[in-house]
Amino acid sequence: MALSILKGLLRGYVQSLFDEGIVNDQFSQIHTLKSEEEPEHVLQLIDTYFVDVEITLSELTSYIDCPDVDFSKLAELAHKVEERSSWYIGAAHVRLACGDLIQACDQMNKEKALIWIKNEFSHTRSKLEAYVQSSLERKLWKHDFND
Repeated sequence: MALSILKGLLRGYVQSLFDEGIVNDQFSQIHTLKSEEEPEHVLQLIDTYFVDVEITLSELTSYIDCPDVDFSKLAELAHKVEERSSWYIGAAHVRLACGDLIQACDQMNKEKALIWIKNEFSHTRSKLEAYVQSSLERKLWKHDFND
């Protein structure tokens, strides 16, 4: 009974991620990739996304801090975050924020929107960390129930 309650809570939480626009249909699609051989695939993909985007955001910050900003490099890095947000997990808000930074690069406005990307990534990360935690708790409940 406790396991079914936990499953229901997790489904409700995932639905709230969609309702808030944190994730899009790509998030559903990565769930279909789960298999008996790789049940942790979604969690690994989320973790890889976190690491990759943090590295790229760090690069973006260092480029913006340069006196002579290379806007093409900034736009390239913003595209990289946008791509990972779209393909890895469907992080919709982060992807939208990247579009604003790319537009700011076209206008040679170096500070507009980087803060928004960082805020959206932070918000998305906290929401997905809660998802990961719930998934791990569900796994532990399932393991304890089967012992």
